[in-house]
Order: sequence, then C-alpha cells, then structure tokens
Amino acid sequence: MIPNKLLLGLVFACVAITASLRAQDPVFVPIGDPIEVAPSSFGNKAIRMAMNATGEPVIAFGSNGHLYVTKWDQLTGAFTNPLEIDPDENVFMSDAEGPRMASQGNYVVLTYQLSGQWATGARSVHSNDGGLTWSDPVPMAPNATTDHFMPCVGIDDAGNPFAGVKVGNNPATTYEGILRSEDGGATWLEAVNASAVADGEAVCECCPSQPFWAEGRYYDIVRNNNDNVRDFWLMSSVDGIAWYGALDVDPLDWMINSCPESGPTVTGPVGDGQYLMAFMSAADASGQSRVHVSQVDLWANDGIGEWELTEPVTVTQFENATQNVPQLAQWNGGDEPLVALAWEQNTGGYDIQLAMSQGSEINLTDNAQNLTNAWSGQHRRPAIGFSTGDAEEPILHVAWQHSASGTVHYMTGTVSSPSIIVCFAAPEPQIVHETHGIRIHLSERWSGARWNVWDITGRLIATGVHDGYAPIWVDDQKIPPHAIVGVETEEGARWAQAVRR
Repeated sequence: MIPNKLLLGLVFACVAITASLRAQDPVFVPIGDPIEVAPSSFGNKAIRMAMNATGEPVIAFGSNGHLYVTKWDQLTGAFTNPLEIDPDENVFMSDAEGPRMASQGNYVVLTYQLSGQWATGARSVHSNDGGLTWSDPVPMAPNATTDHFMPCVGIDDAGNPFAGVKVGNNPATTYEGILRSEDGGATWLEAVNASAVADGEAVCECCPSQPFWAEGRYYDIVRNNNDNVRDFWLMSSVDGIAWYGALDVDPLDWMINSCPESGPTVTGPVGDGQYLMAFMSAADASGQSRVHVSQVDLWANDGIGEWELTEPVTVTQFENATQNVPQLAQWNGGDEPLVALAWEQNTGGYDIQLAMSQGSEINLTDNAQNLTNAWSGQHRRPAIGFSTGDAEEPILHVAWQHSASGTVHYMTGTVSSPSIIVCFAAPEPQIVHETHGIRIHLSERWSGARWNVWDITGRLIATGVHDGYAPIWVDDQKIPPHAIVGVETEEGARWAQAVRR
C-alpha cells in the first residue's frame, strides 16, 4: 500500500499540481511506489515496452550481450521471470541503437542485432500470446553483403511486421532500407530503399527510425543527413515496396557533424488524419538538446502528408535543462484522444518528465510533471503505454532505467483532471486487510460515492455506491494479488490506493 508519508505528500502536492498546470491539462496520479521489474543481475539497458490485448505491459531489456523479455501477469499480480532471447548469441545491447518492439493485439514482435554481425545479424522473434511465449530467432537479412544495422519494427494492418534498417558500410551513403514480412515474421523479404527521394545522400547511420502503419499506408520517420543537416523526414509507401513519399517534418535544421544517436516517436490520429511526432534537436534558440513535437496531416498530398507545426515541450517551464528520449502514447477510450509524452531530463540530475493533453487542441508545452523526483538516483530512458482491452479509465504504465540500482523501474497510475481533484486533509478512506478479503472504511462525507476495484491493467473487478454508513466488504475471490481501490464522489473528489494481498 502507499506509505502514509507518500499519501501526505500527494495531498499537499495536489495543490501545487492544480496551481501549476492549466485547467485542461490532465495529471498523472501514481498508484504506489515504483517496483523493480527484475533483479539487477538482468541489467537495465535498451528498455522497450509494448501493450498486449489485455492491457498487460510487455517489457524488453537486458545487459551487454543478453536480451530479456517479461510481461505483467494479471493472475499473479507480478512480472513473469525474464526470458532470455537468443541465449546462445551475443546480442548487441545499446540504449540508443538496441532492440525495438511493436505490438498489435496479442501479436508482439521484437527485433535486434547480433554484435559483430552487422550485415547478416539482424534478427526477429515474435509472440502470438501477448508476450508469454516466443518464436525461435528469424534471420532478417541472411544474404546481405553490406551492413543491415539496427532493425526498428512496425506492424501493418495485416498483422505483418516491417522494419527499417541502416543499409551500407559508408556513413556518407548509408540509406534507410525497409524489410517486410508477408507471413507474420516467419521470413523476411530483401530490403528496399525507402529514403532515396529525401534531400541529401544519406541518413544518420546511428539514429533509430520509427516505422508505423497509418491511414492505409506504410510510413517511416527517419533522421536524415544532408551535408550534416540532421532533421527528421517522413517516408511513405502504398505497398511497402515503392517508397516515393518524403516529407520534412522537422524545420529546425540541426547542423552537427556527428550522428546524434537519437530517434523519433509517433502517435495518432489526434484529429482527422493528424499525427504527432516527437524528437530531440539542439537547433532551437536554447542551444540545448530539447524535445520537440511536430504535427502532420497524413490526409494531405495523396498520403505523403503535410507538415503543420513544430513546438518545443519547454518554452518557459525549464530554463536550463537537456532533454532526450521522447516517448508518445495515446488512449482512445474517451470522447477525445488522450496523449501522453514522456522524456528524460537533466536539470542537476536525470528525472522522467511527463506531459499530457486531451481534447481537440493537443498542447504538450510547459505542462510537465516530474514523475521521479521523490526517489533518489538517476532516472533515464522512459517507455510508456496505456492499457487497452476493457479498461474503462486511462491507466498509464511507465518503465525507466534506474541507474543507481541497475534495474528497470516500473510504475502505473490513473489520469485525472486537476480541475476536479479535491484534497482532503482527513478523514481519508481506510483499507483493512482481513482473513478472506478487505474492508473499505469510508466516513459519512463519502456518502453516495462510487467505489471501484481494478486490477493493475485497469480492468474493473468490483464496484458499488457507499451508503454512508457500513464499511464495504470485498472478498478474496474478487481481489487479485495486486489491485487498485478508488473512490469518487459526484462532485469529482477522488481517492485511490494500491492494494497487495
């Protein structure tokens, strides 16, 4: 359960959150302290996360030479024992250039590179049961004679993966190749050139790309290299074979004579054909590495798209900070899409920042929450995702690299509007653990409030209305090992607490 000290901190912090954020900006309300996904012996490099069909997070991570994957198990209320992928090989593990993951329902695909095997060492594995069991490794470019480096994966509407790779041995001529599978990842076709129509002769050889399927087309966001101008371009194709579309989605034109080793993230639609793309650049007025968000209309120009705007996530909120590793996620369970953007930020120490926005006008600028300042150590390289499945309210999952412990940390929470958060000094609801269940004690002031019990993925388990007198009894058969108890009045006052049995 949440410690009393943390509960008091949340009560007092509530006023600060309401005062510092615009009224329309949602806020993240954590449920309990962060937990470790696995012991430090498994490492914490190259954290990636995808959500399966039932809203369980599937997380990949590892140490030098070793790649592991785990998933949240609703039945046990914990992460499964990490499974090593390709244990007989030396997997190339790098925070920036390491393995990548994508999911569609319960189909999850993971791509990676074997260290030293830069031409033929691209590999993929896939799961058809939401990340519980995995296929044997599949060579993605077994006949390649030049480097096919850093496979970054997406999934098309037919459930087939496709991946972007950096093709070539010379950084001055390296291009973005697209590999496709037509049989669910069992085999892969040879790479085709996806970046030929972009300005310049090469792409950044060490920057990961972001393949994705949207609006009936194949897309790939790639950091380009045009005489050391490093900006992001959106490549597009109708069939995944002929890549004729190239749109500059980053107007900052960062001039740097080395590869930044950082990639983009995408979500959408947030409107009619509108998608958001976030990335790091050091080309704006601050002169520092900052996260920016571009909005693109994919319905325009026959599907090639049209750039609409680019905004930084910081204008006045942070004066001296460096930012990187943006990650976008979206929840579509309400009337309007809810968008979350997380990134790492160094302001006298690394923390995970989170900005959220919901409504017809998505705005992620100057509304960041620091998710990790309550805990010691350096917090880096976030991965985020919203529960899918039958979650009735947005449940956000956050994983990140905790440098001090050498582990992957994980936290989940709900999303609330600051305009309806009401802070109570006392009396707060009390949860009493008894032999065969829990009893929720509510004061008279909670009369008529709706109480809910969710599992960790946001699936509603039990619900009711408090009569103002009798404590609420929930037996063990309705409580998984990890659950969330929440209470909400008609006026919008909310309270929630994690429960472990």
